[in-house]
Parts: sequence; C-alpha cells; structure tokens
Amino acid sequence: MAERKALVVAFNNSDRDFFRRNPDRHAHIRLPFRDECAGEFFSLGDHQRTRRRILLWRIPKQSPYYDAVHQPMLKIPFLAFSDEDIVDNDDMLLPIIDGIMREQSQA
Repeated sequence: MAERKALVVAFNNSDRDFFRRNPDRHAHIRLPFRDECAGEFFSLGDHQRTRRRILLWRIPKQSPYYDAVHQPMLKIPFLAFSDEDIVDNDDMLLPIIDGIMREQSQA
C-alpha cells in the first residue's frame, strides 16, 4: 500500500512538473502507471491494456474550479485506437478532451 501511494505521489508530481515546465500547455497524454485508474479502464469494456492512456487537462484560469496555488488537473482514462498516433500537443488533445466532456455532460 505504501508503495502504491508513493507511486501515485510520484506521478502526480511528474504531471505537475510537466505543466510547470510547459506553462503554455493545457493538456498532456501519457501512459498509465501499473493499475492507475484500473476501475475506470475496466468500465470502458474489454480492451488491450496497451491501448490505455491518461489524458491530463489543466483546469483553465477562467474556470470556477481553478486554484492558482494547487492548479488542479483532471485525469481522464482514454483508450487509443490500435493504429492511432496521438500527438502530445494542445491542438490534438484539447478537441479530444472537449468531445469527451460534451459527451459525458449529455449522458
């Protein structure tokens, strides 16, 4: 349990460091660590674990949930298509995140 907590803290710090190093970025995609978001991925149905990705969205300043001190991030489990090449830039990721958010708001 302690090892898992240490990994969670390490990845959360890594995610925060990404946005500190890239202040102009609002989104990032990465591979999940071990069983990160396992329940959420399970809810997405049967799939290959190699397709799992974590989308990170930094809450924008104009959001009522923005906190300048903690700079909250939304972590979104995502399944890539087997032949899909996802470029890690805001032009590619923000429309994907917007689509997910709109779809979920109508569910």
